[in-house]
Amino acid sequence: MRLHVIYDGDGEIVAAAQVDRTAPVRARPSADEGAGHRAAEVYVPAEYLHDDLAAVCRRLRVDDSGRFPELRERERRSD
Repeated sequence: MRLHVIYDGDGEIVAAAQVDRTAPVRARPSADEGAGHRAAEVYVPAEYLHDDLAAVCRRLRVDDSGRFPELRERERRSD
């Protein structure tokens, strides 16, 4: 599954839309660059393909430290 994501400077996903041909909706969110948001198209890792879109956004973050942005598991906080 491929997603169009809007994310903040920490990699937290603030909006997402599925962009595969099978996606039921073809709309894509826009990045608010003034608020520090960025946009990217990323693939959901295989182990998360069974999750719905909301769960993917909660469990993953965008890592743009490499050549291309990709989704990675969020670090767990020890509150």
